[in-house]
Amino acid sequence: MKQPKLLQGLFIACLLLPAMFAAAQHTASIDLATVRNMHSQLNGFNVSAFYHFNERLIGGIEMNRFLTSKHIKHEEAVELSSWDFDLNFHYLLPLSKTVRLYPLTGISHTSEKEYIIALDETVYQRFWSFNTGAGAVFQFGKWAPHIEYMFTWGKMNQQFLLAGISYELEWGEEGERKKIRMV
Repeated sequence: MKQPKLLQGLFIACLLLPAMFAAAQHTASIDLATVRNMHSQLNGFNVSAFYHFNERLIGGIEMNRFLTSKHIKHEEAVELSSWDFDLNFHYLLPLSKTVRLYPLTGISHTSEKEYIIALDETVYQRFWSFNTGAGAVFQFGKWAPHIEYMFTWGKMNQQFLLAGISYELEWGEEGERKKIRMV
């Protein structure tokens, strides 16, 4: 029952983050992506929200849901699924007007569920990891397709590939006039 409280806490933190900086010009992005856990051979989706601290540094909360998939483990049929919650930071390095590369770092919490069909038994693994990786963003106005590779270091080292799209939002003061505008 701790997971719903964790979800609620992350959701509230995500909502309150922009309020901390309400007096000046600010940018945030909302991302949707598909993600592949190459260690567990699971496919899923990623939903994230990032705050842009400046033109290059962004940080945010990510949620990855890996959908149930059947596997054979130790000659037994199992159903595997998982949730990942990440706090990651990216440092954008512009290559051109539209292309930016970034290294990433952060932390993640994984909750993996393995259902052993023959035994009708469920086994959970929960653990923390340190995230490293790199990605590329292709900026086209307010829309930004992106790709990312992430390696997590922890109890279970894992690799992830992600491909998705971001939508940027701007609000706050810009010079003399107040604006609420999409980038």
